[in-house]
Amino acid sequence: MSQLNISNIVQLLRDDLSKVSSLSFELRSDHLQKVSKPLLKTLFQTLSKDIKIEDAQQTSLCDCLIEYMGYDRYTAVEATMCLFRLRDLSENLTSKLGDKVDALLDLQSSKADRYKIVKILSQLFTFDPILASEIFNKNAAFANLLANEVTLLSNEFESPSSETWKHLNNILMLFSNACVDEISRSLIASMYINLLLKCLRLDENDSHLQIKCYATTITVKMWRMIKPDILANNSQLLSLDSLSEISLSCLSKGMETSIECLSLLSTNIQIKNKLRNANTLDTLVELLKKKEHTKYGIISLLSSITIPNRVLKIKQRSVMTLKDSNSIDLIDIHTNGKLEASRLNDDIQKIRYVCKELIAKGFFSSYLVSIFKSLESSKGLIGECIKLMHNVVFPDIDPDADSRDQLNDDKKYYDLYIKEFTQIIRLLTAYLIGTSQNMKYSHETFITFADPNIEIGESDLESRSIAIKALTSPEISGNVNGIYGGHDLEFSLSPVPFIIEILIQHDIDIGMSNGKKATPFSTLKKQVFSSFDVYYAFIALAAIASIGHEQIKQTIFTLGFDSIMNTLHTNEEKLQFASLQLLNEICDLPLCVAKFFNWNTETDEYYQNFKVLTYLIQSTNYESQCLALQIFYATSRFEIVSEKLANNELFCKVLNSLFHNQNSDDALTYYALLVLSNILPLNKKLSDNKLSIFNESKSAILSHINSENEQIQEITNTMAHYLS
Repeated sequence: MSQLNISNIVQLLRDDLSKVSSLSFELRSDHLQKVSKPLLKTLFQTLSKDIKIEDAQQTSLCDCLIEYMGYDRYTAVEATMCLFRLRDLSENLTSKLGDKVDALLDLQSSKADRYKIVKILSQLFTFDPILASEIFNKNAAFANLLANEVTLLSNEFESPSSETWKHLNNILMLFSNACVDEISRSLIASMYINLLLKCLRLDENDSHLQIKCYATTITVKMWRMIKPDILANNSQLLSLDSLSEISLSCLSKGMETSIECLSLLSTNIQIKNKLRNANTLDTLVELLKKKEHTKYGIISLLSSITIPNRVLKIKQRSVMTLKDSNSIDLIDIHTNGKLEASRLNDDIQKIRYVCKELIAKGFFSSYLVSIFKSLESSKGLIGECIKLMHNVVFPDIDPDADSRDQLNDDKKYYDLYIKEFTQIIRLLTAYLIGTSQNMKYSHETFITFADPNIEIGESDLESRSIAIKALTSPEISGNVNGIYGGHDLEFSLSPVPFIIEILIQHDIDIGMSNGKKATPFSTLKKQVFSSFDVYYAFIALAAIASIGHEQIKQTIFTLGFDSIMNTLHTNEEKLQFASLQLLNEICDLPLCVAKFFNWNTETDEYYQNFKVLTYLIQSTNYESQCLALQIFYATSRFEIVSEKLANNELFCKVLNSLFHNQNSDDALTYYALLVLSNILPLNKKLSDNKLSIFNESKSAILSHINSENEQIQEITNTMAHYLS
């Protein structure tokens, strides 16, 4: 755009402001919506980075935008967005804004002027909190204005007019926005707490409810800064329980302001449990339908009440967060004292109820798809959506639990579960693919960045890690055929490279990587994925591989085989077991077979892989023993493999030891017999094999002819003559 166009827009803005100021309140609202907002949108589009704006024009634009911020909040938001663009083009915008506010303070001569300044400063806190805080806390003219207006409003409580409530709303909105700044919170808590107490004592008729809602939100934001004597003297009124009841009452009336307050309160475990009910969920979903601008608050609130407290603590420890001195997490909502440790346990059943209800409502298909498709959705909103999806597919994290009450246990909703989980996977993988355009996957380096100079922000990496972890949910792995089985290869393959990022990054974190491999998380100086993340990643990959698509297996092998072997070399039994599950699904690939059996001497590289797998037959973990035998059975159906096994003294010795120590008719015996049945027939074909060692266990092996297990009996009969 040219200088002339900027000049024209400035003049249009001035003319429009002149028109707005002359209109009545009723006509003004319509004009702002139909004329002013489109004009501001045009300015927003014009303020691109490839233009230059003269200093005088910057000042004029700044003056106009500040004026617009003094009208309704929707126009103020448009003006604020333009200021964000203008800031990129101006070196001294803060100074210009400060000068404009000072000028307005000098010129104010009416109540309308004063409340216009209040609304402007309120909006400034969303654009430049540092400047706004300076004015709010240190500008004497504004301090006098505010103190006088608060005093007048307090005196009007006995016989209020409609103007009283309108002005009080504007003051409270300013206080709420100012709470973003700690110094401002402290000032409000010390100087204006009595006004807030009066607001909280109002009855709940419709004219008061919005005011009570604002007052409640402000009180929660600065709760830890309220003086102890005031808290003690108003213990019931200021209890978190009482504040949450006011917010819930406001929510039931559809007041969107309540959402912010409930989001703040929902960090407290007792409040979380209060919110986990059908009425609250129904109201939130209805608001999501009707109120476009409440999406972030509603999604973040749902995200908060669907994450177990224990998991939240794990996450907080893993991201090196600083303790928030204003936190209300550990406050007893009834007594205002510290919450006893015994009452910090979460109600997992209530969390699962919320998750189940969201799925039953078709929440993800109905609401999140449009959010992900919209170009107007912010990164913050997308991030909250990802957290919510993770929480719903991962309602608890406990790899040591004996059993899980899976969401799909209720068969009535099984088809809906499958539909919603499938949609969640589509949304997560689409997000990951969209944010991975600068990356190329390969075996050698795992990820290569097309442009190494493009940095990924820490908040983006957090969203990425949560999205990837959601794809490893045992709820998904346990229903892999229902979720992936009915879809094409592309859908089933799409999560695989991302899940493998967990394995590669874990290798890097524990020093098992070859030094050449990288992930998007390699630049972080902290561990992103825990051991149970790695465990679930292996299980998820094994589940997807079990569908049987050759390309899926090949991709897992190419990108993930090194991580499988690295894990088998560790002493972590649970991870060994999980990696063996994955290996068992891909071991029939010719290239995978070669990785274990393409060797001639014990010094060959692949012999080390073979040796590790052989020793796992003697693992102290029973399931790992069985899996190692299954892998040997699957691969020994290749003649070249069975010959290697028959000629290897170590393998024959380890396998034979099982028959010495194992007499029961269990799975381990069955798999051991299966492997033996594939190599015993080579006894007379090979001149220098090591199979004679099994004569030592002949009686133990043949005793299984009388097994009560028909499969064991059958396989023993089949090979009995090779031992006679």
